Amino acid sequence: MTQGIRPNLGQFLWLVANTVFVGLAVGMERTVVPLLGRDVYQVGAVLTLSFIASFGLAKAPLNLVAGRWSDRVGRRPVLIGGWVLGIPAVLLLMVVHRWWGVILANVFLGANQAFSWTMTITAQLDLAGPRQRGLAMGINEATGYIGVAVATWLTGLVAHQVGLVESPVWVGSFVVLAGLAISVGAVRDTRHWVAHEATRHAPSVPVRNHTPWQDFWWTSFRDPTLSTACWAGMTNKLADTVAWGALPLYLASQGLSVVHIAEIGSSYALAWGIGQFGTGILSDHVGRKRPIVSGFVFLGLGLFGLAWMPGLTGRIVAASVGGLGMALLYPNLNSAVGDVAPPQRRGSVLGIYRLWRDGGYVVGGLLIGALVAAFGARSAVIVIAGLTWVMAGLLIGRFHETHPAKALSRVSSVG
Repeated sequence: MTQGIRPNLGQFLWLVANTVFVGLAVGMERTVVPLLGRDVYQVGAVLTLSFIASFGLAKAPLNLVAGRWSDRVGRRPVLIGGWVLGIPAVLLLMVVHRWWGVILANVFLGANQAFSWTMTITAQLDLAGPRQRGLAMGINEATGYIGVAVATWLTGLVAHQVGLVESPVWVGSFVVLAGLAISVGAVRDTRHWVAHEATRHAPSVPVRNHTPWQDFWWTSFRDPTLSTACWAGMTNKLADTVAWGALPLYLASQGLSVVHIAEIGSSYALAWGIGQFGTGILSDHVGRKRPIVSGFVFLGLGLFGLAWMPGLTGRIVAASVGGLGMALLYPNLNSAVGDVAPPQRRGSVLGIYRLWRDGGYVVGGLLIGALVAAFGARSAVIVIAGLTWVMAGLLIGRFHETHPAKALSRVSSVG
């Protein structure tokens, strides 16, 4: 059994297709739902962004569950379960035309994302092996966020034609059914590749069987690189909460139409998506740390630009710069965690990292909602932009290079 993308290309491409639909599922809300809360259900800023908090409240802990389960029962059953959990999300948006229905739908959407996206990432890491880990994560995140960009633009266009309430239902119904069909009909389990890797790439320190708590403590606090990656992941989701929730409200307050808001939002997601094709490969050559640090610098620059740049063109440029920052940091944080995690516990360790990372949606939904209510959406964008630059400084001081060929002197604390 051979690891690598080329020897496993057919299965890898089915996982790529699945990832596109995962991105489409979450992207269907990025333009219309903040405006739905403000214009249709007429809730305040804190409640408007509460749908993001409910998404994160489900997704963050279920990342942990998904990772642990995938190490025990396999990647494919968890992936299928994720798509099954997407069905109630669409049904709630279709049937319950109340704000609480949107909140509950986002709980199921968060569960869908936790199970489905975590499994496409884990399975592609299993297939790719250590030498192509950055490339695999670049492809995964690129295709996923191209899906986000397409759905962000498409739902804005559909909303212009049929209304804010109906547009996520139209897009979501097709996406969930297609993702489920691919998972059931085409995706195979990848645990055999994990067993193969474990025999060929044993860690430098013998790996004991960790309890869930020991895994959590090691990943979250004991290992300086993994713990810093967890904080960095949370910070990038705070920034994404701004782009998802506060930015549409700010742009609407400046008189932009829903179509123009969708164009700006999709520019951010498209730069994020397409850029990752190159940034994942880049980290396989220069290491993980430099792209991650640079990504936070560009992300902050893009957010500051969105707060201050005038006109549609200037805002599209700023959004694209922020998206490029996400492209540099996002797949390479996943790759760094994959570098450090023992193969036998990769799903669990990735799940813990993604618990902290997507916890940023919970914190962001509440914090940014409060900032918008107290100081306005533009101020919320500026505050989080500054926080991304603080995170860049922490990464410089605390995060160690993890690429196997670049980090020979790093002593792993796996034990």
